[in-house]
Amino acid sequence: MTTHRKFALAVALLAGLGGARASAQDYSRLTLIHDDITRGMVRGVLGGAFSRGVPTDPLMAKALEGVAKKANTASIRDAMNALEKRLRKAQDLLGKEASTVDELWAGADALSVGVSEQTLKQMRAAAPKRSIALELGVLTELVAKKVPSAKASKMVLDLMARGATGVQLTAMSNDVQADVAAGLSPDVALGLRGRGIMSLLPPSPSAAALQGRPR
Repeated sequence: MTTHRKFALAVALLAGLGGARASAQDYSRLTLIHDDITRGMVRGVLGGAFSRGVPTDPLMAKALEGVAKKANTASIRDAMNALEKRLRKAQDLLGKEASTVDELWAGADALSVGVSEQTLKQMRAAAPKRSIALELGVLTELVAKKVPSAKASKMVLDLMARGATGVQLTAMSNDVQADVAAGLSPDVALGLRGRGIMSLLPPSPSAAALQGRPR
């Protein structure tokens, strides 16, 4: 059976179980939820999100996280609805057609820790033709470790403008976390590690122009 036919079969099965639709993978994972009421609720949320063009994989993962933590049906529903709202906002900010599921998921996570909507727009503008899921993930981790959102956002945007690689950004995040664990304040740790990477990178195009260098 082709992938397309498998997907069509999954959609048909879901329709027969209440009219909801989701991906074939999400359908198979519904069987992991043993409570009938919770499973029915999750199916309904997935179907509604699917009809609105919202990716359902993150929502299914959120539901299973709640089940693993033995949360009640209402709590799982509220968490899924809140995540869907953030996913829809991420679609608006990053571009529904231009963004992958991983980017939208990362964007939703960034919004959940307090990263500004403007920052997401700026990050997309800085890299309109490639995935920025990694950069969003690094930014989220930094803010989650109590680095002020504005400072973390500026550092990540500056490093993107200078062409920092994913390896460098990930290393910076890990080093900042280690520094914080060792007792350094989050913003000081970010400044220290960020400047270290900056010293290894070429100047930004605008800075090069000011110095009389060819772009």
